[in-house]
Amino acid sequence: MKNQHALVVGGTGMLKNVCHWLIEQGYHVSVIGRNKTKLNKLKQEITQPQKLHGISVDYQNSTCLSNELLNLFERHGIPDIVVSWIHSTAPQALPLIKDMIGKQDLSTNWRLIHIQGSARFFEKENTPVPENCLYRRVFLGFILEDNHSRWLTHTEISDGVIHAITTDNNETIVGTLEPWDMRP
Repeated sequence: MKNQHALVVGGTGMLKNVCHWLIEQGYHVSVIGRNKTKLNKLKQEITQPQKLHGISVDYQNSTCLSNELLNLFERHGIPDIVVSWIHSTAPQALPLIKDMIGKQDLSTNWRLIHIQGSARFFEKENTPVPENCLYRRVFLGFILEDNHSRWLTHTEISDGVIHAITTDNNETIVGTLEPWDMRP
């Protein structure tokens, strides 16, 4: 049986606990991050550091990202799941990742957990994915407390993403999106 492989983009910040959880679930986890120091710190915090592979790359640079992904696929195989929080400054990063994974073994399904900010919920964009990709969206909302609102904490975000992975719904909202005018 092949090892389960997860690719987490943005796993050194708000998705750090997702990386920990995936390793506890038996995954080998590859994390793309732009900051080597944060990647090294994450590896030090993991209970099974041999299961974590940090990839320091600026995913705004498509050539560098492509090269790193090819090396990753060669060493650890194609990911079974991709958890992606990619900043809007890198609009080509996710399509590149999807295309590169989608062109691999077409007989094997993989899941893409696409994390997006609250405003994206109302856009209802159609995100094209390869045939073998099970596409799931996670929208990050906010929390209402005593007539005030606040943004989600990293723990709340990670818990929501883990919930989305385990329930495997097409869409998951972490926190709330309503009333919209109460956003922080």
